[in-house]
Amino acid sequence: MQRKIAVIALLTAGACMAASAQAKDLTGWFVNGNVGTIDYSASVNADGYSGSGSKTGGTAVLVNAGYRSQFIGVEAGYANLGSVKESDGNVNSKLSGDGWTLGINGHFNPTRMWYISARGGAFIWKLRAKLTATDIRGAFGIERASGSQQSLGWYGGVGTGVDFNSHWSVGANFDYYKMNGHGYDIGNKVYSVSAEYRF
Repeated sequence: MQRKIAVIALLTAGACMAASAQAKDLTGWFVNGNVGTIDYSASVNADGYSGSGSKTGGTAVLVNAGYRSQFIGVEAGYANLGSVKESDGNVNSKLSGDGWTLGINGHFNPTRMWYISARGGAFIWKLRAKLTATDIRGAFGIERASGSQQSLGWYGGVGTGVDFNSHWSVGANFDYYKMNGHGYDIGNKVYSVSAEYRF
């Protein structure tokens, strides 16, 4: 009988701890930052040029700030998606992108320290392209061209990590940024590590 009572007490305590962990109140302001690598997958049909391809390159830097009510909140931030370069004989090209984000943010605790996060919203992006061509015959020298485009896309991401205390967290994340318009169709996959501070 005493053994059954002890087991029931342990199960009840475990259930209370789990409920307490899931009900963790994270209400307040927060700021977080991510650093990672990026995969570009691009399709271009603009200015008389068409082509597609994918490439891993550069370092992505993401910064966000926002406010949560319990575990759901809003965020705004900046995403620098780095750049990728291509070289084909006498032609060199460089593509770089960045932009501003506005969306929702969730931070959920299945256990006391382990968290799962999700985010998504609007992405106001700007894409810059540079092209340098060298005439191998030497008649025209080096020709350079550049341009930029801006439009509205979207972003989304998930992550997981550890809440060390009520203020600090670290984690690993996957985010996707969509840049579509003006003849460009680009998907950016970002794999990053992050840190968050809650006020």
